[in-house]
Amino acid sequence: MTRQVLLLNSDKPEVLQALARRPDVTVRVMTRKVYADLYRGHEVAYVDGFADLTQVEQAAYELAAHGPVDHVVAATEKSVVAAGLVRALLGVPGPGFDASLWGAHKRAMKDRLRAAGLPVTDHAQAATVDDVPRAAERTGWPVMIKPVFGSASKCTYRVDSPEEFTARHRAGGFADLAEQRLPVQVERLVRFTHEYHCDGVVHDGEVARAAVSRYFLPPLRTSPNLNSGYIADQTDPFSRDVLDLHDRVVAALGLPAGVTHLEVFRTQDGPVIGEVAVRPGGMGISRMWWHAFGVDLWEEFVRVSTGERPSRPDRAPRPETVGRTRLPALPGLRERVLAVPGVLEVLTPEECASPGRLEAYFTAADEAAAEAFIARLHEMAVPAA
Repeated sequence: MTRQVLLLNSDKPEVLQALARRPDVTVRVMTRKVYADLYRGHEVAYVDGFADLTQVEQAAYELAAHGPVDHVVAATEKSVVAAGLVRALLGVPGPGFDASLWGAHKRAMKDRLRAAGLPVTDHAQAATVDDVPRAAERTGWPVMIKPVFGSASKCTYRVDSPEEFTARHRAGGFADLAEQRLPVQVERLVRFTHEYHCDGVVHDGEVARAAVSRYFLPPLRTSPNLNSGYIADQTDPFSRDVLDLHDRVVAALGLPAGVTHLEVFRTQDGPVIGEVAVRPGGMGISRMWWHAFGVDLWEEFVRVSTGERPSRPDRAPRPETVGRTRLPALPGLRERVLAVPGVLEVLTPEECASPGRLEAYFTAADEAAAEAFIARLHEMAVPAA
């Protein structure tokens, strides 16, 4: 019997490739017209953006006119809430609108986690950028400000005082944030030593597998060209605390199935949740998992999102520490990095779908060796004077 999947996606090819491997699946797509060429041969409905829920509703009914839908799959962070609405409108099982908000809307997410007794920093929602000082009176300064919907580190700023905010705002320093035309998430600054992430696979409301990784540098403190990290020692006490926290986050969100990407700060008082996303992490994290555990997170995402059981890896995890780093696609750099002992592969910009960037994966003896390895690769990426 053919399963009918309604996919909300942008330009992420991994999920479409995983769905194409299933002969019993027919895919209909909701996307933007700029990505039309990626979905030739599929029934497609277009929206200007997933934030326009009126357009999402119309597109959902347009696609549903081709027959019943069995599964709704949101492959990007921006489409998570839209997918919750579509499930509610079409009566499709899976996270509904409220549950989808908890996995994408930063204020709703942290309200939910705090209500469950989980560690999040003080936060408040400002209606506009102009309203940030009032919200910061509730959280205390210094603060981080960002749109309530958003991915990566776009339009995210640290502000230390009301005076600094006023001066920067008058100078147009937050113009890109204001142009989002979204409420602003205001969060008390977390003082931390390192930033980690925990990625997991959830099936039937339970965590089927999860692993903790550490960023070489926090994403806000490094260029996207050099975003790096490695799989942490899973037996380390802090890693065990993060794994337990991940279990509790999944329970608090009431997530029935999906792939999670939980970001966690290491502080003197223990782990503090940054954010959680209900989709595979970007920046090469899924490929790092494949090298470390023999698990393709995009394949697992499609499995659990369409009612299948998680897979069983056909090999044991690597005993070494596995790491990753992005690098600028400078002439000859790929060949020089590939010649370094311990490097597993270096993907070209075309292979990793990241224009102007390479992605390198490697093994090292332990976490300290992984840090040294990343530093060495970054030095190789500095153009000669």
